[in-house]
Amino acid sequence: MFDPLNKHKAKLQQAKTNAELANKYSKRQLVKARTQSESFISSPTGITSMFVAGAIKGATAEVPKPPASIFLSMFLKLF
Repeated sequence: MFDPLNKHKAKLQQAKTNAELANKYSKRQLVKARTQSESFISSPTGITSMFVAGAIKGATAEVPKPPASIFLSMFLKLF
């Protein structure tokens, strides 16, 4: 029997297979990345790097300036 959609059905099946394989590969890569990240974070090098990064961030952080309304209220209290 002649099936005019036979080519499209084959392409659809191949696309489904490719999507399933890509999904499995993506999940595997995510698990691998998560495992590597956790092992780095829990290592002495990772802990030291996070401490140093936090220290640098804390040392270079600017003190926020109060809004203008506070200055205005302080100025008005002087008079």
